[in-house]
Amino acid sequence: MKRVFQVAVLLCACAHEQPVADDEAPIAKEQPATFAEGTVPPVRKKCRRGGPRLGERDRASGRLVLDYVITEEGKVRDVSVLGDASAGAVKAIRAFLATCSYQPATQNGKPVAVKWKGELSYPVTRAPASQ
Repeated sequence: MKRVFQVAVLLCACAHEQPVADDEAPIAKEQPATFAEGTVPPVRKKCRRGGPRLGERDRASGRLVLDYVITEEGKVRDVSVLGDASAGAVKAIRAFLATCSYQPATQNGKPVAVKWKGELSYPVTRAPASQ
């Protein structure tokens, strides 16, 4: 029971901060993949403040699912973005995640790479009504 509580506390500590107030700012969540016995999940140390910075022509709408790997060195690699987002928005999200650093996951006391899942929620944009 104590181990379950410790993992729950670690997971709460891993969640990204909600970005600074901004109508276009996403709401972010993180969650781990399933871990083997003896594995301690990674802990986020820092990310650039404010979340991904989308350009004027970039757009993202609704829920975006992010799958990525946190390496043995605590760096983010192999980012995939699923959801309604332009190529520029995907590039901005990848650039943002590249600014994040983690205390790597450990298994039996040794750093290991782990698959991680995140989520960004943007306001849903609707197409303008045709006349």
